[in-house]
Amino acid sequence: MSSDEHELDDVALEALAEAYAEPAPAGLRARLLASVASEREHARVMRSARRARLVGALAASIAVVCAGLLARELQLGRARVADVAALTQQNELLASRLDEQGRTLAGLRDALDAQAQILRLVGGPRILTATLAPKDGSGAAGRVLLDSTSGDVAIVLSGLAPATPDKTYELWAIRGNRPPEPAGLVTVNAQRGVATSVPSLDVPTEVTAFAVSLEPRGGSKSPTGPIVLVGPVARS
Repeated sequence: MSSDEHELDDVALEALAEAYAEPAPAGLRARLLASVASEREHARVMRSARRARLVGALAASIAVVCAGLLARELQLGRARVADVAALTQQNELLASRLDEQGRTLAGLRDALDAQAQILRLVGGPRILTATLAPKDGSGAAGRVLLDSTSGDVAIVLSGLAPATPDKTYELWAIRGNRPPEPAGLVTVNAQRGVATSVPSLDVPTEVTAFAVSLEPRGGSKSPTGPIVLVGPVARS
């Protein structure tokens, strides 16, 4: 078959196909384009929804992790606060105990100093003594030791109740008819007694008697409270 005959057959086939081909319905192309566009939009929406779900899940996971970390930090913070509070309480308790022990040691030192003073005075060659008796008939008693040379004084009291916080016991030196002069403050302990030393007296040989009164805290320049103990100085 020649090339002209082949081309003729192709033209004939195309013409035959066109003759028998049915025309496309009206609007088919537009509907196809609309369907394709709808499918594309649906696919875009689905992709957006999947992305939103992934983002939401990721955000939820991050929120859970952050909440867990925050709860852990809060728990650790509360534990640290509790530890600090416990340490503070222990420090306060320890400080209180140290203060109490310090006061006890100070009291023991004072008591030892007083006992040493009393022993020294008792063994001295020129000691004057005064036995103190209560004026109200109570069971209190006292004794004053006075070194007639140095003027050193020690006092021992028993049977006296501790003074209230706003009061104190005060020792008075009496020189004949002259007004009593302050000879020192005396703190009575819970055992209702005390042995202590007081400041030295000038010209101790002139002292004729001693007395103890209850005075305002800090003492007075002259007796203002009740006289609880009094006694003359004994001379050999």
